[in-house]
Amino acid sequence: MGESRAGETVEGRLYMMDDSLIRNEVCGDAQPKLVLHFFEEICKIPHGSFHVQELSDWLVSFAKDRKLAYIQDKAGNVIIWKDATEGASSDRPVILQGHIDMVLEKSDDCPLDLLKQHIQLKKEGDILYAEGTTLGGDDGIAVAMMLALLEDDTIAHPPLECVFTVNEEVGLLGAEALDVSELKGRRMINLDSEDEGIFTVGCAGGAEEHCTFPVVRKEHCGMIMQIEISGLLGGHSGGCIHMGRANADILMGRVLYKLAGKMSVRLLSIEGGSKDNAIPRNCCAKLLVDSDVGQKAALRVVEKQMDQISEEYRLTDGGITFRVSWEDATELPVKVLGKADTKKIIDFLMLTPNGLIERDPVDRDLPQTSLNLGILNSSEDKITAVYLVRSSVNSQKKYLQKKVETLVELLGGTTEVKGAYPAWERAASSPLCDELSAIYERLAGKKPVISVIHGGLECGLIAAAIGELDCVSIGPDMEGIHTPDEKLSIASTERTWNFLLEALKEI
Repeated sequence: MGESRAGETVEGRLYMMDDSLIRNEVCGDAQPKLVLHFFEEICKIPHGSFHVQELSDWLVSFAKDRKLAYIQDKAGNVIIWKDATEGASSDRPVILQGHIDMVLEKSDDCPLDLLKQHIQLKKEGDILYAEGTTLGGDDGIAVAMMLALLEDDTIAHPPLECVFTVNEEVGLLGAEALDVSELKGRRMINLDSEDEGIFTVGCAGGAEEHCTFPVVRKEHCGMIMQIEISGLLGGHSGGCIHMGRANADILMGRVLYKLAGKMSVRLLSIEGGSKDNAIPRNCCAKLLVDSDVGQKAALRVVEKQMDQISEEYRLTDGGITFRVSWEDATELPVKVLGKADTKKIIDFLMLTPNGLIERDPVDRDLPQTSLNLGILNSSEDKITAVYLVRSSVNSQKKYLQKKVETLVELLGGTTEVKGAYPAWERAASSPLCDELSAIYERLAGKKPVISVIHGGLECGLIAAAIGELDCVSIGPDMEGIHTPDEKLSIASTERTWNFLLEALKEI
């Protein structure tokens, strides 16, 4: 890749190699050039959760081409090893870790099929984003940094064990399946945080709660009323659940409850949200209104609710929109839920807990326990709802799961827990965190913030599997993750990269 200039510092950036031969289509000459190069390459490969095999195989080809030792397991996890640089061969190995799947969310007007088509990467000043979709900075930037380290032979580092996990966004499934027996390192830097200068040393545990309500459909005639709620801000259910943002599924339940109290309605379908860890930004319900009930009366109910909700959430979700449309089914009957089944679904949406449940008793800005009703789906014979339950206190998490289970069972449904993972409890002491903190303070001129987060990280599962693991999570500044407004700061990426290089030289 050209002549090395290892260690040379120019205008505050660390040059490790001649990058003049690197051609980045979107990022141009922005630094760190090699990291951004690999990020662009990753963005060309669709890699949503449960659809990561192509990227996993690409990582294997990367390792083979560079004659690096690797393992790819049945789940798709990949581990790539790289020997220490000269003079560091006796150093203890360091594990670097990030996940290769991304949350696939897109705006209502985005035409892309994200399972088959790659995202459209864009750059505006210091910001990287994707046009109309999530960016995948969470956690593609970790993958890109590890690839840059594996590529560049001029970077000083101890033995590296780079762990690329799959399906993190859907219950940390890759980390759960990971065989750690080949890992020798007992220090790990996870690269899945979204705030520069914040070192994460613990996180909440979580579990998916899948709820199923069996329903029976019968043919009826009337007017089909379609209600669409959209324009909500949404966000990551770990990082944003305490911000008071509206949940489109919950709002729809509120609207339907008011309608059902004013007139006879039968539910056809309800669809809202697509990811359990993303606060739903839209929801659509279809219901049958008796033909003798005026459309104007139904519309007045919805409009009144729209006004109330828009006012309540004007500070957090100023873009909420409601749309009502009609279809005539007075002559041709349609299959709808009976009144009893319709009532139980509406009652469920009215009664279900959602959002922030408990704040941390010490750090009141940190959520302790929460749940997010992330997905609502309809089929011929059932209505399904999926939550992500989180808590840093395992007993509270189990209590909240039982609370949901009890409600669902009272309404005639069933529940199943999937993808449960434990809390990553903060260690009493962390020499790695102490070392990294000293390096950061020297480079940045300020101390890092040592934090425990509400979102889920794979560190707890990997630490539990290894037995003894000193672990810290870091990352550059990102905003709007799990939404089409996701943004990655290039300048922060460069600073985080240079910090990582310095850390690998010293720890």
